[in-house]
Amino acid sequence: MKKILLIAVLAVITTACADKKTSETSEKLSVETTEVTADPNNLLNKDWRLKELNGSQIKLDTTFDKYPYLKFNDIKSASGNLGCNGFGAKVEFIGSNGLKLSEITSTELACVNMDTELKFGEALQNTTNYVVSESTLYLNNSENTTVAILEVAVNP
Repeated sequence: MKKILLIAVLAVITTACADKKTSETSEKLSVETTEVTADPNNLLNKDWRLKELNGSQIKLDTTFDKYPYLKFNDIKSASGNLGCNGFGAKVEFIGSNGLKLSEITSTELACVNMDTELKFGEALQNTTNYVVSESTLYLNNSENTTVAILEVAVNP
């Protein structure tokens, strides 16, 4: 009788644990597959001015009158300014919010402060996805960490 009771208790515990594991797995999958749907057309022909890089506000080079920005010219190309030098890039929108900027080329002006320029260029290269919230564009890396925050310029 004790053996039957022990087997019954083990069966209940095993079943309860298996159900919980299935439930946790289902929850995890639904969270991982939830994506933000963003229409790339909403990004086009706007000057997205750089506000933050890697969680810090940018420091502008006062010797140069251009503001760092990103502009999606069309679904396949972008241009802008890194802080001193102008740039162009190939753009690829992937799925609902994936974004890849590649073949980034820039002018080669001698600039006093290259810190923002280098960090912005690196952030663009590391971008794998984006989120748009009203007039703010968040560029995120493969770990879903925001590497750059940009806002639509009111008067470009």
